[in-house]
Amino acid sequence: MAAVSISEMNASSIQNSQRVSLLASPWVTGTLAVLELAFGFILLGFPFLLGSSAMWVGGFVLLVLGIVRLVQGFCYACNRWWNILAGILFLCLGGLMVALPVLSLEVFTLVLGCLLLISGVLRLVFAVSLRHESGSGWRFFNGIVSLILGAMVLWQWPSSSLWLIGTLIAIEMIFSGWTLLFLALTPLRRS
Repeated sequence: MAAVSISEMNASSIQNSQRVSLLASPWVTGTLAVLELAFGFILLGFPFLLGSSAMWVGGFVLLVLGIVRLVQGFCYACNRWWNILAGILFLCLGGLMVALPVLSLEVFTLVLGCLLLISGVLRLVFAVSLRHESGSGWRFFNGIVSLILGAMVLWQWPSSSLWLIGTLIAIEMIFSGWTLLFLALTPLRRS
């Protein structure tokens, strides 16, 4: 085995640090931020397409996970039946999501609306039970907002399925892009 000289190790570490500094460059981060912002605003105009595509991609991910779980179940004795059952469940859910993305989108929206209602009720209960502590007014406000959002989603269901998930994904992309842009514009701290 050949010995690695110190100069070769230093050259390698310099190349690695140059790669890392390129990725941490404000220009690269800013470019990625602008791209993410642009795609977020473009996709905000097509929420149904984005939502159904997300269900389709999620279905393929579940299909791959199902295959992995089945392989684990048949190859390893540890948790064999649990892995086989989980693999079959993932394959069934993934297959349904790929074959029926619109129905999957409707079900996902219904579940999301119900979860918003449940979290709103729980937040209100916590706000009332902790009413003598600081911040209970904000907890109460948060519970009301969650209840209103859940009621809006469920009131308009299934038509809310056409816009809700895609809109949420696009808005998340926009806020993520803004965060990256501000990180790129922030001067680096020198130690």
